[in-house]
Amino acid sequence: MDTKLQQAIEKLHAPADWVHLATIGRDGGPHVTPMMMGVKPPYLLFSFTGKQKVRNLERDPRGCVAISKAGTMAHVIVWGKIALRHDAAAQEIWDEMITRAFGPEGLGQRNRALSPEGTQLGLMTVERHRIYGLD
Repeated sequence: MDTKLQQAIEKLHAPADWVHLATIGRDGGPHVTPMMMGVKPPYLLFSFTGKQKVRNLERDPRGCVAISKAGTMAHVIVWGKIALRHDAAAQEIWDEMITRAFGPEGLGQRNRALSPEGTQLGLMTVERHRIYGLD
């Protein structure tokens, strides 16, 4: 992730903010949902607990995320591929992401073991991006 993109995301996004993530559905159409996002360069991080996005990513790892702040037209769009993980290293990253968003007490309330059947960590590798309305 280049420095300009990382700085743009930091201007628009706080750890507990929501973004809109699109994956590709079975019929080829977009499947868009609001999600929390973390940042751990070079990746954008997502916590997947639902089944539809996981099925979409297993079939086609491409995703697109829109990052914005209410009250402004400034935004960042990022396209990339998302790898699903549930190993020990992914668990550490997930715990760090949740702690950053909600604090240590929030991790305690949301503590869960990553698994293929439950919550998985998505790591988006950035392929391209667009920054609009930011210096």
